[in-house]
This record gives sequence, C-alpha cells and structure tokens, in this order.
Amino acid sequence: MHAAKRPALRRLWMIDRELRAKTYPTVDELAKKAEVDSKTIRRDLQFIQSDYQAPVEFNRHRNGWEYTCETYQLPAVIITEGELVAMFLAGQALRQAHGTPYEADLQRAIQKLGEFLPDEVSLHWQALDQAQSFHQTVTSVQDIDIFRQLADAAIHHRRLRIRYWTASRDAEAERFIDPYHLACIDGTWYVMAWCHERKEIRTFAASRVREAAETGHMFNPPEDFRIGDYFEGTFKVISAKDRPLQTIRLKFAPSAAKYIREKLFHESQQLQTHDDDSVTLTLALRSLIEVRRWVLSWGSECEVLSPQELKDDIHQEALKMLAQDQSSEFRPDQSSASALEKIRENMKSKPPQRGKRTG
Repeated sequence: MHAAKRPALRRLWMIDRELRAKTYPTVDELAKKAEVDSKTIRRDLQFIQSDYQAPVEFNRHRNGWEYTCETYQLPAVIITEGELVAMFLAGQALRQAHGTPYEADLQRAIQKLGEFLPDEVSLHWQALDQAQSFHQTVTSVQDIDIFRQLADAAIHHRRLRIRYWTASRDAEAERFIDPYHLACIDGTWYVMAWCHERKEIRTFAASRVREAAETGHMFNPPEDFRIGDYFEGTFKVISAKDRPLQTIRLKFAPSAAKYIREKLFHESQQLQTHDDDSVTLTLALRSLIEVRRWVLSWGSECEVLSPQELKDDIHQEALKMLAQDQSSEFRPDQSSASALEKIRENMKSKPPQRGKRTG
C-alpha cells in the first residue's frame, strides 16, 4: 500500500490514545494535536472504521468522538517482545557507527521507531542491556569531518586532494583520488578509490587521511566496478589482482579446531574434519599477507600445508622470532637447537610476497 493512502502510524496512535482516555475530542481538537488539517483527521477516522473495524462513533451528548467498546484494541502495530528485543539490539549494534557522519541520523531513526510504539508497551530495557550487548575490541580513530568529506565525495562523485599517511613508510604524501566506495571491515573504515598517482584502484584507510579537500572536479565511476569483484580473493582488505587465486590449506590441531568450526572466516572456506578431531581449512586467496598474520596468531596450533610460499614465509618468521629470543636471555635446549638447525637446512629461501597494501 502506498504511504499516501495510509495515515501516519504515529497519528493513528494519538487518535487511539485520546479516544481510549474518554476525552471525547472533536475533529478540530485532534487536528490541532496532530498538527494537520481537519480533513486529514476525518480520513483517519474513516480509515480505522473501515479497515480496522474500530467501534468509533460521534457522541452527540458529549460533542466528541469515542470508542463504544472499551475492550477494542487498535491493531495498527502488532509487535512482540522478540521484535522489541531485536529493536533494542539494533540500537546496540548501531554503536559501531560511533564517530561517523551517520551516527546522529541512525540515532534519530531508532528514536522515531520507538515513538511509533504504543504507550502500553513496556520492557525492562536495563535488564536487556545487562543480558545482551555488542562489543568491538578494535576500532580506528577517525576524524569526523574528514570522514564526512570522504563519504560525501563517494556519494556525489567528487574528486579529492588528500594528504595521506602511509604506515609502512611512516611518511605523508599528497594524493588525488576518486572515491568509489567506503567499507567498514573489522571496525576500520576503508576507501576504495582511483589513485591518480598510481593509476589504479587503491585501498586507503580512512583514519590515515590527514587532510581532504575538494578539487572542484567530478568523476564518473567505471561501469564495470563492483565492490564484490574488488574484494574477491582478499582475506580482509589487501588486494592482489595481478596474482592468480591460490589454494590455501591450513591444518588446525584439535585444541584449535573446535573454534575454527564455529566461524565463517572467508566465503570460499571449506572444512575437512579428521579422525583425531583436527580440521583442514581450505581458502582461495590472491594475497598471502593477511592470512600469514592470521596463521601466526594461532602459533603451533596451525600448520600450513600449502602453498609452499606461505610455508616458507612462516618458517622465515619463526626463525626471526627465535633469533630475537636467542639475542636476549633465551637459550634453546639441545632439541630446540636441533629443530632450528633442521629448519635452516630444509628451508627454501624465497623472496617475500608483495601485495597491494593500503594506500
């Protein structure tokens, strides 16, 4: 049903409240409360009479409108406790928008939804707050004004001149970009944009944009740009479109396998459970940079089965970690030293993989 043909929900609840309170309001009084004209209120009364079979009549003795049946309930909104909980959780989830230009708009939207609910509905919100919540362990520190400029430029196709800090070089540089898309990934906002210096689409961390200014030029996004295609083959953010998809096979010990089975880490993942309760996780990725960091976070509970490039990379990192410990107070025992020497002998040295880092 078109919105123009259905009275505003909030206005219907106001009429229902006045009729239920036995104030015997006139059409003009209802119109004044709702801040609409009398014709609109008359249509509202006709609507609830015809569509909701409401027992609404004009009381000539009281010179106002009333419900002739006190037990009647207006079914304009039927909302369950579960739906109220869902609404509450939505408000909790929106906390993740803190610091973005959308925060105030989202808060107003939730408030408006709450105003649509009848006064009789109540719930122990404090108890819900204690029972369920959303927490994000890592969020990026974002300048709100710069983020607003980035978002506006992506929506309205405006070219920007930015001053961008590159973490790997610890240096700032001026870039001219055409922002195509903004994405929030694991609590961090990224801008996918055409970089006029690199002549390709690059990923910029929004929190590393130190300054942003409009150039006065507009741009037309390429018709073949699809954000799903851009992220295809990435573990999280880093793209390596010039590399083919590789099959990543990781074997997790039983102690870690129970956690691996709980989650979907990538849309391409496949799981194979073994007799000893270990699992092999298979992924299809282009860049190995981010999955390498993830593998290292599991320590000895994760074994790289393939590709060889990733296995060598993990071995190199393990050697560096052992070397750091040896340079301090750590002294490996004979078995550890033998294992270390074996790794050195068997390791095939290969140059580290390069992917397209942010910026």
